[in-house]
Amino acid sequence: MPRLKFLDGLRGWAAIFVLLYHVFCDAIPFDDRAAALLQLFLPFSGIMAIFIFFVVSGFSLSIDYLDRGDLKSWVRIVAGRYFRLAIPIFLACLVVHLAMIAGAISPGEIRHPKFQQGLAFAPTWQHLFYFSWYGVFFDYRDTYIGPLWTMRYELFGSFIALAGVIALRRAPARIFWFSAIAVILSLVLDDYWRMLALFPAGCVLADLHLRGWLNTIPRPVGWLLILAGFLSVPLRSWIGWELGVLALVVGCVCLDSARTLLGSKTSRLLGEICYPLYLIHGPVIWLVGEPLLRRANGSIVAGLVIDIAVVILSLLAAVLFLPANNLAIAAARWIGARAASFVEPREPARITSSDGTVFAPTRTGPPA
Repeated sequence: MPRLKFLDGLRGWAAIFVLLYHVFCDAIPFDDRAAALLQLFLPFSGIMAIFIFFVVSGFSLSIDYLDRGDLKSWVRIVAGRYFRLAIPIFLACLVVHLAMIAGAISPGEIRHPKFQQGLAFAPTWQHLFYFSWYGVFFDYRDTYIGPLWTMRYELFGSFIALAGVIALRRAPARIFWFSAIAVILSLVLDDYWRMLALFPAGCVLADLHLRGWLNTIPRPVGWLLILAGFLSVPLRSWIGWELGVLALVVGCVCLDSARTLLGSKTSRLLGEICYPLYLIHGPVIWLVGEPLLRRANGSIVAGLVIDIAVVILSLLAAVLFLPANNLAIAAARWIGARAASFVEPREPARITSSDGTVFAPTRTGPPA
C-alpha cells in the first residue's frame, strides 16, 4: 500500500522530543528549575515521545497485512525486524566503544556528577558484541547508550503486533480483540512492561484508519484530541500518558491539516533520520556535552549555549549515521526476502517441448 507519510512525521518529531528532553531536562540541563518546568510541555517529554514511537510501530507494522493479507510481506517484516533494530545499535555502540578505548570519554572520577555512574565497565570486544546483539534486548545492563533501554520493548512489542495481525486478521470484531489484548497487557504488567500495550493499541488505530472511521471524526473533536495529548503531559501517570498519546495520534491522523504537516518535507526528513538520531544523540552528549558542561562552571548562559550546540551536533551526527541505518534496512530486506522465498517458491522457468509448445509455470505457493 502507499507509504503513510504522516507516520514518518510522527516518528521524526518524536525523535526530536527525545533529543530535547535528554539535552534540556535530563543529561545536561542548563538550569535545573527550567528543566523541571520544560518537562510539563510535550516537546520536552521523553516518555510521551517513547509512547508515540510504540504506537506508531504497532500502526506501521500491522497496517499492510491488515489491508492486503500478503503472507510474504508479513514474513519479510518478521524475519528482518531483529536485524533492522540490531545492526544500527551495534554500529552506534561501536562508536562509543572506540571512544572509550581512545580515551575520548573521561574516567568516572573526573566527570560531571551526573555522568559518573555511566559507562563504568571495561570496553571489551566481547561485551560490545554481547550487549549489541543480545544484551540490549534480553539482558539489559552495562549499556553503551542510555536510551537503548527501550529496545527490548520495541522488539517484543513488534512481535506482539505482528503475531496479533496474523492471528486476528480474519477474526470477526478483530478491533475488539486487539483492544482486549492492549487492555490485558496494561492491567497485568508492571508500569514499565505495560508499555507493550501500546503496540496492539497501534494495531487498533491502523484498523480504524483502514476502515475510514478515523476520517469521520469531526474536526473540532480532532483538535480537542490533540489538545488532550498536550494536556496529559503534566499528569505524571502512566495511564494518563498512554491515553494522552493515543488521543494525540488519533487527532493527528483524523485531521487533514495535521497529516499534511506531518507529511511535509521537513517532517519526512526528520522521519528518515529518527532512528539514527535516537541512537547517536547519546554518544554526542557524552563526547561533547559532558566535557563542556564541566567547563561551564554552573553558568546558565554557557549551559544554554552548550545545549543548543549539542542539539545541532546531534542532528548532524544523525545525518552522518544515515548510511549505517540504510545498511540495516537493506540487510533486513535481504534477510526478509530470503525468508519469504520459502513461503511462496519462485515460479519455475517456462518449458518448451520438442514441437515448440510452451508450458506456462504453475503456481504452487499459498494464495496471497
